[in-house]
Amino acid sequence: MLAEVDSTYVERSVDRSLMRLGVERLDLVQFHWWDYQVPGYVEAAVELSRLRDQGKIANIGVTNFDVPRLMEILDAGVPVVSMQAQYSLLDERPRNGMIDLCRSRNIAFICYGTVAGGFLSERWVGRREAGGGLTNRSLIKYKLIIDDFGGWDLFQELLATLGRISVKHRCDIATVASRAVLDWDHVAAIIVGATNASHLSANRKIVDLQLDAGDVRAIQEVLRQRQGPQGDVYSLERDRTGRHGRIMKYDLHQKENFAT
Repeated sequence: MLAEVDSTYVERSVDRSLMRLGVERLDLVQFHWWDYQVPGYVEAAVELSRLRDQGKIANIGVTNFDVPRLMEILDAGVPVVSMQAQYSLLDERPRNGMIDLCRSRNIAFICYGTVAGGFLSERWVGRREAGGGLTNRSLIKYKLIIDDFGGWDLFQELLATLGRISVKHRCDIATVASRAVLDWDHVAAIIVGATNASHLSANRKIVDLQLDAGDVRAIQEVLRQRQGPQGDVYSLERDRTGRHGRIMKYDLHQKENFAT
C-alpha cells in the first residue's frame, strides 16, 4: 500500500535536496509521477508552486507527463517552465501533441535518450540483431523502441545514413543523431551522458555541428518509413502489463509516485 504523498512529504523532499546541495534555493525541480492511478499529482505540483512562492524553488519542470495530465497541472495554475521526455530519431512520441502544447504555453522541451542508450553509434553498424542476450536494462528498453520503430533492418538503414553524414562532417554517429534532434522544432536542450572523459570531446562537437539540407533530407527519407512507437509521452512505459512497462523499475522510492 503506497503512503500518501501530501504537502508535508513534498516539502520534506525539497528540504532534503536543499540540504544535500547546500543551497538556499533549487534552480529547477523536475517533477515526475509514476502511476496516474494513484491520485495527488496535481496537488503535489500545486505544493511545489507554493514552495516556489516561498523562495525554496526557482523553477518547476515536469518529466514524462502526458498531454492530459500536464494540462491539468497547468490549469491548476502551476508555472511549469520545462518538460523533459524521451525524444530521438527512433522515438518521436512527443510530436503526438506534447510539442504543440509546450509551444503554446512557452514551456521549454528537454530531451533525453537521443542516442538510444548507445544504439545510435558505430558499435551497432552492420551488427546482427540484438536478441535475448541483452542484460542491460537500458539496452533492453531501447531495443523495444527499435522494434516499434520498424525493426532491425530499418534501424540499420538509419545507422548507415547517419554514418555517411558523420564521415562527411568528421564526427561520430551519436553526434549526428543528437544534433538532428537538437535542430527539431521547439527543442530547447538535449541531455547527453559521458561515462568517461573520452566522451567529452565528442559531446562538444554537437554544438559546432551544422547539418545541411541534404543531411536533413537523407535522415527524413529513412524516418518516413517508421512505424512507431505510437501514443503519448511515456504511455508505453506506464503500462506495467505491456512489453515496455514490464522492464521498468517502479520501486525507486518508498513513495514511488513522487520524484524530484
